[in-house]
Amino acid sequence: MLIEDLSLFFNTNEFATSALYNGATTIRGLLGKSYIAINEVESAAPSFTCAANDIPNAKQGDTLVINAITYVVVTVKPDGTGVITLILEEQ
Repeated sequence: MLIEDLSLFFNTNEFATSALYNGATTIRGLLGKSYIAINEVESAAPSFTCAANDIPNAKQGDTLVINAITYVVVTVKPDGTGVITLILEEQ
């Protein structure tokens, strides 16, 4: 894994947004949509991409609150470069 300062990519003055992780920690990242396929059904799901160091123990069932909407993490996808994408489900 690369250890870089990723704050430039996740700057809330630019494209990033803040999220409350598990009700306790504020993290910054990019809210978007990710392609998923489950049981041969293709779809797009909300996703949040951020620095892996911000949430080193991310797992299914964790929560994010973004813009007053609560999401549950359904998939954790680290990319090996210090960035992680959480596939979310709106609650």
